[in-house]
Amino acid sequence: MQAGEPLVPMQFSHPPLNYSEVKIKVACVGLCHSDLHLIDGDWGDESRYPQVCGHEIVGTVVSLGSQVTRFEIGQRVGVGWQAASCLTCEWCLGGHEPLCQEMQSSCSNGQIGGFADYFVCDHSFVYDIPAALESSHAAPLLCAGHTVYSALAKAPMRAGANVAVLGIGGLGHLAIQFASKMGLCVTALSSGQSKRTDALAMGAREYLCTDDPDAMSRAAGTFDYILVTASAEQNWPVILALLRPLGELCFAGIPEKITLELANFVYQSQKITTVNIGSRKQMVEMLDLAAKFGIKPWVKKMPMAEINLAISKMRNNEAKYRIVLENTD
Repeated sequence: MQAGEPLVPMQFSHPPLNYSEVKIKVACVGLCHSDLHLIDGDWGDESRYPQVCGHEIVGTVVSLGSQVTRFEIGQRVGVGWQAASCLTCEWCLGGHEPLCQEMQSSCSNGQIGGFADYFVCDHSFVYDIPAALESSHAAPLLCAGHTVYSALAKAPMRAGANVAVLGIGGLGHLAIQFASKMGLCVTALSSGQSKRTDALAMGAREYLCTDDPDAMSRAAGTFDYILVTASAEQNWPVILALLRPLGELCFAGIPEKITLELANFVYQSQKITTVNIGSRKQMVEMLDLAAKFGIKPWVKKMPMAEINLAISKMRNNEAKYRIVLENTD
Protein backbone atom coordinates (compact mmCIF):
# COMPACT_ATOMS: atom_id res chain seq x y z
CA MET A 1 0.00 0.00 0.00
CA GLN A 2 3.05 2.26 0.52
CA ALA A 3 6.69 2.12 -0.54
CA GLY A 4 8.62 -0.78 0.95
CA GLU A 5 5.71 -2.19 2.96
CA PRO A 6 4.80 -5.89 2.98
CA LEU A 7 2.20 -6.81 0.40
CA VAL A 8 -1.38 -7.28 1.61
CA PRO A 9 -4.54 -8.61 -0.10
CA MET A 10 -6.63 -6.01 -1.92
CA GLN A 11 -10.03 -6.34 -3.56
CA PHE A 12 -10.54 -4.72 -6.96
CA SER A 13 -12.55 -5.16 -10.14
CA HIS A 14 -11.37 -4.73 -13.71
CA PRO A 15 -13.61 -2.52 -15.86
CA PRO A 16 -15.43 -4.19 -18.77
CA LEU A 17 -13.12 -5.27 -21.60
CA ASN A 18 -12.74 -2.93 -24.54
CA TYR A 19 -12.79 -4.32 -28.08
CA SER A 20 -9.07 -5.21 -28.18
CA GLU A 21 -8.47 -6.61 -24.70
CA VAL A 22 -8.03 -10.09 -23.28
CA LYS A 23 -8.81 -11.18 -19.73
CA ILE A 24 -6.48 -13.86 -18.36
CA LYS A 25 -6.91 -16.08 -15.31
CA VAL A 26 -3.43 -15.96 -13.81
CA ALA A 27 -1.82 -19.34 -13.15
CA CYS A 28 1.69 -18.21 -12.24
CA VAL A 29 3.95 -15.15 -12.25
CA GLY A 30 7.72 -14.83 -12.15
CA LEU A 31 9.21 -12.60 -9.46
CA CYS A 32 11.63 -10.08 -10.97
CA HIS A 33 13.95 -7.46 -9.45
CA SER A 34 11.96 -4.85 -11.35
CA ASP A 35 9.02 -5.77 -9.11
CA LEU A 36 11.19 -5.04 -6.10
CA HIS A 37 12.12 -1.62 -7.47
CA LEU A 38 8.45 -0.81 -7.97
CA ILE A 39 7.48 -2.08 -4.51
CA ASP A 40 10.18 0.08 -2.94
CA GLY A 41 9.44 3.16 -5.05
CA ASP A 42 12.95 3.26 -6.52
CA TRP A 43 11.66 4.48 -9.89
CA GLY A 44 9.73 7.49 -8.69
CA ASP A 45 6.35 8.09 -10.31
CA GLU A 46 6.33 4.68 -11.99
CA SER A 47 5.13 3.35 -8.62
CA ARG A 48 1.57 4.36 -7.77
CA TYR A 49 0.18 3.00 -4.56
CA PRO A 50 -1.51 0.70 -4.04
CA GLN A 51 1.12 -0.88 -6.29
CA VAL A 52 0.22 -4.27 -7.79
CA CYS A 53 3.32 -5.76 -9.44
CA GLY A 54 3.89 -8.86 -11.55
CA HIS A 55 4.90 -8.83 -15.22
CA GLU A 56 5.94 -12.40 -16.09
CA ILE A 57 2.40 -13.71 -16.38
CA VAL A 58 1.11 -17.08 -17.61
CA GLY A 59 -2.53 -18.08 -17.49
CA THR A 60 -5.59 -18.99 -19.53
CA VAL A 61 -7.92 -16.78 -21.52
CA VAL A 62 -11.33 -16.36 -19.88
CA SER A 63 -12.78 -13.45 -21.86
CA LEU A 64 -12.14 -11.68 -25.16
CA GLY A 65 -12.88 -8.21 -26.50
CA SER A 66 -15.33 -8.01 -29.37
CA GLN A 67 -12.67 -7.71 -32.07
CA VAL A 68 -10.10 -10.18 -30.72
CA THR A 69 -9.81 -13.22 -32.99
CA ARG A 70 -6.24 -14.36 -32.27
CA PHE A 71 -7.11 -16.33 -29.13
CA GLU A 72 -9.72 -18.73 -27.84
CA ILE A 73 -11.30 -19.17 -24.42
CA GLY A 74 -9.18 -21.58 -22.39
CA GLN A 75 -6.00 -21.00 -24.42
CA ARG A 76 -2.76 -20.78 -22.43
CA VAL A 77 -1.05 -17.43 -22.95
CA GLY A 78 1.57 -15.15 -21.47
CA VAL A 79 2.32 -11.46 -21.02
CA GLY A 80 5.66 -9.80 -20.29
CA TRP A 81 6.69 -6.29 -19.27
CA GLN A 82 5.03 -4.46 -22.16
CA ALA A 83 1.25 -4.40 -22.23
CA ALA A 84 0.47 -1.79 -24.90
CA SER A 85 1.80 0.69 -27.44
CA CYS A 86 0.29 2.82 -30.20
CA LEU A 87 1.32 0.36 -32.97
CA THR A 88 1.30 3.22 -35.52
CA CYS A 89 4.42 5.34 -34.81
CA GLU A 90 7.79 4.93 -36.53
CA TRP A 91 9.11 2.83 -33.65
CA CYS A 92 6.17 0.42 -33.58
CA LEU A 93 6.08 0.09 -37.35
CA GLY A 94 9.83 -0.54 -37.35
CA GLY A 95 9.55 -3.39 -34.84
CA HIS A 96 10.75 -1.39 -31.82
CA GLU A 97 7.55 -1.30 -29.77
CA PRO A 98 9.29 -0.75 -26.39
CA LEU A 99 10.50 2.65 -27.69
CA CYS A 100 6.96 3.91 -28.40
CA GLN A 101 6.04 7.10 -26.55
CA GLU A 102 2.73 5.45 -25.63
CA MET A 103 4.35 2.28 -24.33
CA GLN A 104 2.58 0.90 -21.24
CA SER A 105 4.04 -1.65 -18.89
CA SER A 106 2.08 -4.46 -17.28
CA CYS A 107 2.42 -3.24 -13.72
CA SER A 108 3.70 0.33 -13.39
CA ASN A 109 2.15 3.78 -13.68
CA GLY A 110 -1.05 2.59 -12.04
CA GLN A 111 -1.51 -0.61 -14.08
CA ILE A 112 -2.79 -3.62 -12.15
CA GLY A 113 -0.16 -6.32 -12.63
CA GLY A 114 -0.07 -10.08 -12.43
CA PHE A 115 0.08 -10.55 -8.65
CA ALA A 116 -3.65 -11.04 -8.91
CA ASP A 117 -6.30 -13.59 -9.83
CA TYR A 118 -6.95 -12.00 -13.22
CA PHE A 119 -5.03 -9.75 -15.59
CA VAL A 120 -6.28 -7.63 -18.50
CA CYS A 121 -4.14 -6.63 -21.46
CA ASP A 122 -4.34 -5.51 -25.08
CA HIS A 123 -4.30 -8.64 -27.25
CA SER A 124 -1.34 -7.34 -29.31
CA PHE A 125 0.97 -8.03 -26.36
CA VAL A 126 -0.43 -11.41 -25.38
CA TYR A 127 1.53 -14.46 -26.59
CA ASP A 128 0.73 -18.09 -27.18
CA ILE A 129 2.85 -20.34 -24.95
CA PRO A 130 4.38 -23.30 -26.83
CA ALA A 131 3.13 -26.66 -25.61
CA ALA A 132 6.68 -27.82 -24.84
CA LEU A 133 7.10 -25.17 -22.12
CA GLU A 134 5.73 -25.70 -18.63
CA SER A 135 3.93 -22.65 -17.29
CA SER A 136 6.40 -22.16 -14.44
CA HIS A 137 9.28 -22.21 -16.94
CA ALA A 138 7.53 -19.96 -19.43
CA ALA A 139 6.84 -17.19 -16.92
CA PRO A 140 10.43 -15.97 -16.36
CA LEU A 141 11.11 -16.17 -20.08
CA LEU A 142 8.54 -13.42 -20.67
CA CYS A 143 10.81 -10.75 -19.17
CA ALA A 144 14.22 -12.15 -18.27
CA GLY A 145 14.37 -14.42 -21.30
CA HIS A 146 12.98 -11.74 -23.61
CA THR A 147 15.60 -9.24 -22.44
CA VAL A 148 18.69 -11.40 -22.81
CA TYR A 149 17.53 -12.95 -26.08
CA SER A 150 17.00 -9.50 -27.60
CA ALA A 151 20.53 -8.51 -26.55
CA LEU A 152 22.08 -11.60 -28.12
CA ALA A 153 19.92 -11.49 -31.24
CA LYS A 154 20.85 -7.94 -32.16
CA ALA A 155 24.58 -8.33 -31.50
CA PRO A 156 26.60 -8.59 -34.75
CA MET A 157 28.35 -11.85 -33.90
CA ARG A 158 29.57 -14.73 -36.00
CA ALA A 159 28.83 -18.34 -35.09
CA GLY A 160 31.34 -19.49 -32.50
CA ALA A 161 32.06 -15.97 -31.26
CA ASN A 162 33.50 -15.70 -27.76
CA VAL A 163 30.81 -14.30 -25.48
CA ALA A 164 30.96 -13.60 -21.76
CA VAL A 165 27.95 -13.29 -19.46
CA LEU A 166 28.72 -11.23 -16.37
CA GLY A 167 26.47 -12.18 -13.47
CA ILE A 168 24.70 -15.49 -12.91
CA GLY A 169 21.25 -14.61 -11.63
CA GLY A 170 17.75 -14.33 -13.03
CA LEU A 171 18.98 -12.77 -16.28
CA GLY A 172 22.42 -14.32 -16.49
CA HIS A 173 21.44 -17.95 -16.05
CA LEU A 174 19.11 -17.60 -19.05
CA ALA A 175 21.64 -15.63 -21.10
CA ILE A 176 24.14 -18.49 -20.75
CA GLN A 177 21.57 -21.00 -22.00
CA PHE A 178 20.40 -18.91 -24.94
CA ALA A 179 23.92 -17.98 -26.03
CA SER A 180 25.00 -21.61 -25.92
CA LYS A 181 22.05 -22.78 -28.03
CA MET A 182 22.65 -19.92 -30.50
CA GLY A 183 26.04 -21.43 -31.33
CA LEU A 184 28.19 -19.03 -29.32
CA CYS A 185 31.15 -19.96 -27.15
CA VAL A 186 30.06 -18.83 -23.68
CA THR A 187 32.12 -18.00 -20.62
CA ALA A 188 30.38 -17.21 -17.34
CA LEU A 189 31.84 -14.41 -15.22
CA SER A 190 31.09 -14.21 -11.52
CA SER A 191 32.77 -13.46 -8.21
CA GLY A 192 33.90 -16.46 -6.21
CA GLN A 193 33.56 -20.10 -7.17
CA SER A 194 30.11 -20.94 -5.77
CA LYS A 195 28.33 -20.79 -9.14
CA ARG A 196 30.93 -22.57 -11.26
CA THR A 197 29.14 -25.94 -11.35
CA ASP A 198 25.79 -24.32 -12.10
CA ALA A 199 27.22 -22.18 -14.90
CA LEU A 200 28.80 -25.16 -16.64
CA ALA A 201 25.54 -27.10 -16.32
CA MET A 202 23.73 -24.19 -17.98
CA GLY A 203 25.95 -24.43 -21.03
CA ALA A 204 28.98 -22.27 -20.30
CA ARG A 205 32.19 -23.72 -21.74
CA GLU A 206 34.35 -21.84 -19.28
CA TYR A 207 33.95 -20.13 -15.91
CA LEU A 208 36.00 -17.06 -15.02
CA CYS A 209 36.23 -15.80 -11.46
CA THR A 210 36.30 -12.00 -11.47
CA ASP A 211 38.06 -12.05 -8.08
CA ASP A 212 41.07 -13.87 -9.56
CA PRO A 213 43.50 -11.24 -10.95
CA ASP A 214 45.69 -13.80 -12.69
CA ALA A 215 42.77 -15.49 -14.45
CA MET A 216 41.34 -12.14 -15.51
CA SER A 217 44.73 -11.06 -16.85
CA ARG A 218 45.07 -14.26 -18.89
CA ALA A 219 41.62 -13.71 -20.40
CA ALA A 220 42.34 -10.11 -21.48
CA GLY A 221 41.49 -9.34 -25.09
CA THR A 222 39.59 -12.60 -25.74
CA PHE A 223 35.87 -11.73 -25.90
CA ASP A 224 33.87 -10.37 -28.81
CA TYR A 225 30.90 -9.50 -26.62
CA ILE A 226 30.22 -9.16 -22.90
CA LEU A 227 26.62 -9.12 -21.70
CA VAL A 228 26.36 -7.53 -18.26
CA THR A 229 23.39 -8.97 -16.37
CA ALA A 230 24.58 -8.03 -12.88
CA SER A 231 23.70 -4.78 -11.11
CA ALA A 232 26.53 -4.93 -8.55
CA GLU A 233 29.57 -2.68 -8.85
CA GLN A 234 32.49 -4.18 -10.80
CA ASN A 235 36.10 -3.35 -11.56
CA TRP A 236 35.09 -1.94 -14.93
CA PRO A 237 38.58 -1.28 -16.36
CA VAL A 238 39.40 -4.95 -15.75
CA ILE A 239 36.11 -6.06 -17.33
CA LEU A 240 36.71 -3.79 -20.31
CA ALA A 241 40.19 -5.26 -20.78
CA LEU A 242 38.55 -8.60 -21.56
CA LEU A 243 37.21 -7.28 -24.87
CA ARG A 244 38.87 -7.79 -28.23
CA PRO A 245 39.21 -4.88 -30.65
CA LEU A 246 35.75 -4.06 -32.08
CA GLY A 247 34.24 -5.78 -29.05
CA GLU A 248 30.97 -4.75 -27.41
CA LEU A 249 30.01 -4.29 -23.75
CA CYS A 250 26.21 -4.53 -23.45
CA PHE A 251 24.27 -3.70 -20.27
CA ALA A 252 21.10 -5.59 -19.46
CA GLY A 253 21.67 -5.19 -15.72
CA ILE A 254 21.79 -1.61 -14.45
CA PRO A 255 24.66 -0.95 -12.02
CA GLU A 256 24.19 2.18 -9.95
CA LYS A 257 27.37 3.90 -11.13
CA ILE A 258 29.90 3.19 -13.87
CA THR A 259 33.16 5.01 -14.51
CA LEU A 260 35.08 4.17 -17.69
CA GLU A 261 37.86 5.84 -19.64
CA LEU A 262 36.42 6.64 -23.06
CA ALA A 263 39.87 6.59 -24.62
CA ASN A 264 40.10 2.86 -24.00
CA PHE A 265 37.09 2.31 -26.25
CA VAL A 266 38.31 4.71 -28.93
CA TYR A 267 41.71 3.09 -29.30
CA GLN A 268 40.17 -0.37 -29.74
CA SER A 269 37.04 0.73 -31.69
CA GLN A 270 34.87 -0.87 -29.03
CA LYS A 271 31.26 -0.13 -28.16
CA ILE A 272 29.07 0.30 -25.08
CA THR A 273 25.43 -0.60 -25.69
CA THR A 274 22.30 -1.23 -23.63
CA VAL A 275 19.30 -3.47 -24.06
CA ASN A 276 15.66 -3.06 -23.17
CA ILE A 277 13.02 -5.75 -23.49
CA GLY A 278 12.76 -6.88 -27.08
CA SER A 279 10.10 -6.52 -29.73
CA ARG A 280 6.98 -8.63 -30.19
CA LYS A 281 8.74 -10.51 -32.98
CA GLN A 282 11.68 -11.27 -30.70
CA MET A 283 9.31 -12.52 -27.99
CA VAL A 284 7.88 -15.11 -30.37
CA GLU A 285 11.36 -16.08 -31.60
CA MET A 286 12.59 -16.45 -28.03
CA LEU A 287 9.69 -18.64 -26.92
CA ASP A 288 10.09 -20.85 -30.00
CA LEU A 289 13.83 -21.20 -29.41
CA ALA A 290 13.30 -22.08 -25.76
CA ALA A 291 10.73 -24.71 -26.71
CA LYS A 292 12.93 -26.17 -29.45
CA PHE A 293 16.08 -26.53 -27.35
CA GLY A 294 14.55 -27.08 -23.92
CA ILE A 295 15.81 -23.83 -22.42
CA LYS A 296 14.39 -23.65 -18.91
CA PRO A 297 14.76 -21.14 -16.11
CA TRP A 298 15.91 -22.69 -12.85
CA VAL A 299 12.89 -21.95 -10.71
CA LYS A 300 11.63 -22.28 -7.18
CA LYS A 301 7.84 -22.48 -7.14
CA MET A 302 5.98 -20.88 -4.24
CA PRO A 303 2.28 -20.22 -3.62
CA MET A 304 1.08 -16.65 -4.21
CA ALA A 305 0.00 -16.59 -0.55
CA GLU A 306 3.71 -16.67 0.40
CA ILE A 307 4.62 -13.68 -1.74
CA ASN A 308 6.19 -11.73 1.12
CA LEU A 309 8.45 -14.68 1.95
CA ALA A 310 9.37 -14.88 -1.74
CA ILE A 311 10.24 -11.17 -1.79
CA SER A 312 12.38 -11.64 1.30
CA LYS A 313 14.27 -14.48 -0.38
CA MET A 314 14.88 -12.30 -3.42
CA ARG A 315 16.14 -9.43 -1.26
CA ASN A 316 18.56 -11.83 0.42
CA ASN A 317 19.79 -13.30 -2.89
CA GLU A 318 18.28 -16.68 -2.02
CA ALA A 319 16.40 -17.07 -5.31
CA LYS A 320 18.25 -19.65 -7.34
CA TYR A 321 17.64 -18.44 -9.94
CA ARG A 322 14.02 -17.35 -10.27
CA ILE A 323 11.02 -17.58 -7.98
CA VAL A 324 7.68 -18.32 -9.62
CA LEU A 325 4.50 -17.61 -7.68
CA GLU A 326 1.53 -19.88 -8.32
CA ASN A 327 -2.15 -19.19 -7.81
CA THR A 328 -4.05 -22.10 -6.31
CA ASP A 329 -7.81 -22.54 -6.58
